[in-house]
Amino acid sequence: MRMPDALWGIRCVWLRYFSVFYKSIGYYLVTTFIEPILYMLSFGLGVGSLIGSFSAGGMHLSYRSFVFSGIIAQTMLFQGFYEGAYGGFIRMYYQKIFHAISVTPITLSEVLWGELLWDASKAALAAEVVALIGVASGDFPLHCLFTLIPLAFLGSLLFSGMGLAAAGFARNIEQLSYPQYLLVFPMFLFCGVFYPIERLPAPLQVLAWVFPLTSVASLARTLTLGFPFQIRTIPIILFWLVLLLFLSRRAMFGRLVK
Repeated sequence: MRMPDALWGIRCVWLRYFSVFYKSIGYYLVTTFIEPILYMLSFGLGVGSLIGSFSAGGMHLSYRSFVFSGIIAQTMLFQGFYEGAYGGFIRMYYQKIFHAISVTPITLSEVLWGELLWDASKAALAAEVVALIGVASGDFPLHCLFTLIPLAFLGSLLFSGMGLAAAGFARNIEQLSYPQYLLVFPMFLFCGVFYPIERLPAPLQVLAWVFPLTSVASLARTLTLGFPFQIRTIPIILFWLVLLLFLSRRAMFGRLVK
């Protein structure tokens, strides 16, 4: 059965990125494994030795397990955003890859979907690597490697959309620093990666729940540590996912179609 033309085009773009990625997979694996291990050593063992175990989400657990589950969400944020923002900007502005592919039978719409799905795939793989290290260290159960897959991909797609939207609106690569410092870093610091957001003042808790990383981190802890499921995480993630995918594609079309 012949694949629909749109899916064929998206598949071609994704495979093109994969073939480039495969040539430097050794570098990717080293950096992807090293970063979460450093987080575990510095926060999990360093800070964790000062805190020990504590209560969060109605559970008593080690600080290392708590932080490491948050690092899964943080990995989706950093990997997805930076691949979409800086990777997308470089491929669009300097390498002219979007223009080159779109003059083939593959349409610009298919190029952008391929870009988003590739960015999300790469970030989701990195999140699964973090979970794998957590399983190896005894912090997470083995089955979480499978239950995390949908969240890892959708969360990574969300943040990839944020990054690609930033690339579409940025006039030059320096302007990517604005969403990096005004969105990414505040989410990293205040959305519950390193501490329960219940410890924040009430107004900051409300603000933290507005941002998608809080919901992604909450679901990651539900799947890895058995934290209570919070139903509000689903509409928040879906809202941001739809919004950012729409904005990213609109921004890139406005930038590329003259």
